Amino acid sequence: MMTSLQIAPDRRAELKARYRLAILDAADALIRERGKPQFSVDELAERADVSRRTVFNHFASLDDVIMTTCTRVLSAAVDEFRAATLSKPAGDGSLVALFEEITTAIRAMDLPPVVAYLAGVLGAENDGGRSAHSLGDVFTRATEQLAAEIADRASAIDGFEVAILVSSVMNGVAVVSGHWLDRTGGTLDASSRQIWRELIDRLISTTRIGYARTDPARTARDEGI
Repeated sequence: MMTSLQIAPDRRAELKARYRLAILDAADALIRERGKPQFSVDELAERADVSRRTVFNHFASLDDVIMTTCTRVLSAAVDEFRAATLSKPAGDGSLVALFEEITTAIRAMDLPPVVAYLAGVLGAENDGGRSAHSLGDVFTRATEQLAAEIADRASAIDGFEVAILVSSVMNGVAVVSGHWLDRTGGTLDASSRQIWRELIDRLISTTRIGYARTDPARTARDEGI
């Protein structure tokens, strides 16, 4: 029979995870309600139904809470990307095929709401001691992990080339995000989503030139025509 001393550590771990999740859920709810991360630690603690001390037991600062919330939102999008790319066979094993698979997944992702959310959080006035962050920082964090995972999957392709490909696409998506925000203000409607699709299409078309033969003369020469 298990004693209370044996059960206690598991119970503490469960409570710790529950409190942490409650704090992040509360932060996310406050951000979405107010459109910006403008709330105090006391407001956050009240919404999460925990004490102020409990917030600081789990996070170093309010900035830490906000950035962890952003990471969680981005992670959901990254998981969607990962599922779309890893659920399919690696084509013919070529870099061109991998490029097509990655860009097909990017097109299928519903990224505008994620970009609008992150822009609202990261672009808010830097008050309350928050550190400055950017969309580029967020996408950079995602790129390294994705590059490593895709390199493991596409083991027949040189890992360095996979890293360059993934970085090119993901950095391009970060650039697209900035242009989309400039043109739409982060509004989510049919028109803004069309602008997003057009920008993504331009990104993919431009990036593809580096991975596919587009010069008719070169194609004819390579194919012996």
